[in-house]
Amino acid sequence: MKAKDLLRESKYTWICGEDRDFDDIVLDSRKVTPKTAFVAMIGQKDDGHKHIGDAAAKGAAMILVEEKRLPEIEQVLKVIEQAGNTAVIAVEDTRKVYAEMAVCHFGHPSKDMHIIGMTGTKGKTTSTYILHEILERSGRKCGLIGTVENKFGSKAVKSKHTTPEAWEFQSLLSDMKKEDVGYCVMEVSSLGLKFKRTYGVGFDIGVFTNFMNDHVSDGEHESDEDYFQSKLKLFDHCRIALVNINTRRFPDVLKYAQEHTEKCYTYCVDGKADFYVRDMAPTVQDGVPGMAFTFVGPDIEEELFVPLLCDFNVNNALCAAAAAYLSGVPVEEIKSGMVFTHVPGRMEKVPNKLGLRVYVDYAHNGDSLRVLLKAIRPACKGRIITLFGCGGDRPTERRYTMGEMSGRYSDFTVVTTDNSRSEDFSRISGMIVEGINRVEGAPFCVIEDRREAIAHAVSMAKPEDIVVIAGKGHETTMTIKDSVVDFIDSKVTAEVLRDLEKERGV
Repeated sequence: MKAKDLLRESKYTWICGEDRDFDDIVLDSRKVTPKTAFVAMIGQKDDGHKHIGDAAAKGAAMILVEEKRLPEIEQVLKVIEQAGNTAVIAVEDTRKVYAEMAVCHFGHPSKDMHIIGMTGTKGKTTSTYILHEILERSGRKCGLIGTVENKFGSKAVKSKHTTPEAWEFQSLLSDMKKEDVGYCVMEVSSLGLKFKRTYGVGFDIGVFTNFMNDHVSDGEHESDEDYFQSKLKLFDHCRIALVNINTRRFPDVLKYAQEHTEKCYTYCVDGKADFYVRDMAPTVQDGVPGMAFTFVGPDIEEELFVPLLCDFNVNNALCAAAAAYLSGVPVEEIKSGMVFTHVPGRMEKVPNKLGLRVYVDYAHNGDSLRVLLKAIRPACKGRIITLFGCGGDRPTERRYTMGEMSGRYSDFTVVTTDNSRSEDFSRISGMIVEGINRVEGAPFCVIEDRREAIAHAVSMAKPEDIVVIAGKGHETTMTIKDSVVDFIDSKVTAEVLRDLEKERGV
């Protein structure tokens, strides 16, 4: 690769140096070698322009900087120019140009693909999995990019980010295109939009699932408004918008979507919209528990079944069904495809021979835990036993609210470890317990070891109870101090249940 080839569709100013070949582009100066280019980005916690001297010293073939930073880095640039080994190029926005270079290098892979992007605080993962299943089962080769994994055909790779950085994103699309994948369903995170990771890609359909209080912290969004405006950017590159009426700031979302897309549709589970639901109820189909509902839309009225419990999963299924319909999938194929849905870590039932109802879910803040537990209540004849912990080095308010919501909507809470990172478990659990104690008389116990905690939760359950293992969902590791240990809730819970089966002779 050479810089001028990658930048042929971008505006730039060549500051100094020769156009040398390089094999890779990195965003971390520590990864620079003489065969790499370095893009200096202004991040949430750091600014790559502080490290261009180090990148040049390591022999970087090219360094991309922002024009507005030139006065600040003038002295460093003089040293680099005198050395004469590294090309320095200035652009208005390194994030945007990085995305343009990726699009250029991989040959505009999305040009002939149908891309459907979903943004929102909650519901993206489940909705994309349902939609992916529908499209695949309808005979449309479809890729999936999101929080859990990136996959197409028989290939699947664990995700690093919900929305990959631009180079990885375009590489994924290129690989999909080589395999004749014509559709791609993806989660588009607010940070992915803010940092232009999907720049250069046009979305056939952009979906706005909801907007809740979350992701405002050091290392995420600086304010609620920044978070909101970042999400709206999805519609800047969409042909069709699909918006959930039941979202905070709906009028603002709808107005923006209508102004930036060719056509805007709405959906809603409990009110009139372009797509909506009637006769929603838990049921069992072919021995599989789930939710039945009538899918209603323009010239549509069809009874559907999704093998996921809770009202909010009907909302996710409605979102996926509406997006599939707008993609041209006949309602009969939507119906037949939806029944095969399986979403890792989202109300994922853990099978056992004890007749116990045990679920793993990603609910990791007060809002999501409240919604989950309230949705489960009608299906529970006994107790709801909720197990969770909270991450360390993250906003502490989540600990109080999760504790309070579990105390209010569960019958028993088990407090345990969840990615405590550098913080002491006792500090985190103490805050959770303070939250639980906001609900007078709410029973709980604290067990630091997560495996032991899971064993305790399932051992105290009866068939009429429901056990919820919350907080980690699909995650495969836990970070405790400086150690990263393998830990998958569904796998560990299944092992614990097998031990309990042996103990009880089942």
